[in-house]
Amino acid sequence: MTTSTAEAPASALRPATRTSWVQRLTGRQRAAIVTAEVLIVLALWEVIVTVLALVSPVFLPPPSRIVQGFADLVTTGELWPHLGSSTTAYVIGYLLGAAAGVTLGLIIGGSSLIYKLSTPIIWSLYATPWIALRPLATVWFGFAAGPIIFLVFIASFYPVLLNTIAGVQTVNRSVINAARVFGASRVEVFRKIALPSTFPYVLTGLRHAVVIGMIGLIVGELTGASTGLGALITLKTSTFKTGQAFAVIILTIIWTVGLSQLMNHIAKSRSPWLGRKEI
Repeated sequence: MTTSTAEAPASALRPATRTSWVQRLTGRQRAAIVTAEVLIVLALWEVIVTVLALVSPVFLPPPSRIVQGFADLVTTGELWPHLGSSTTAYVIGYLLGAAAGVTLGLIIGGSSLIYKLSTPIIWSLYATPWIALRPLATVWFGFAAGPIIFLVFIASFYPVLLNTIAGVQTVNRSVINAARVFGASRVEVFRKIALPSTFPYVLTGLRHAVVIGMIGLIVGELTGASTGLGALITLKTSTFKTGQAFAVIILTIIWTVGLSQLMNHIAKSRSPWLGRKEI
């Protein structure tokens, strides 16, 4: 007895979709794999420096010495003033840069005239090596936290600005025209069409700004600052306390990666239309 195609179950007619073993992993399994990878790297690092003595611990301290250096910084209380100074400068500079980048990006991307007039200027300024502005920033803002905040602001501003402009430019114009035909106002078009379409681009810019802003913070503090994590790295390196210097460097890495992943988690929870894709 034969079964016609029309009588076949719908599931048999669907193309089979394959999922890799990575996609089938749970969050805990992925975290366990990453943890195992980190532990293996640290173990090899410790063996190469301590046991095999292939590298001098003065130039590349083993993980055990880095942990000891971090403990020394914490127990003596030397870390906290520098960490507080860096946190304040980073938060102020990043928030100001992100706010300015999103605002100007929406304005520039939403107007073809402003976009054509401002794009050459934006890219010319973006091509400027903003690290070279560190001495001028001292002249403009003094020797306090002003120059560091300025560098973090500049470093955070451009990734957010350029990604926001790109997001607005990619909004489907046919959808906007259809909304206007059905009587949608400019505010409704902006709120219900432009913003949701631009949101993933803004999030990408914000995540990039987390990393670039940290680079601006550390570079600014390495060159002439008396407080901050960058200044602490300079101090410990100049006195050959490389274990403590590496401890501060790893702290900045954890800071940056943690903020980036936190923003990604918030983005997914606030924008379910993005699904499970990495932003």
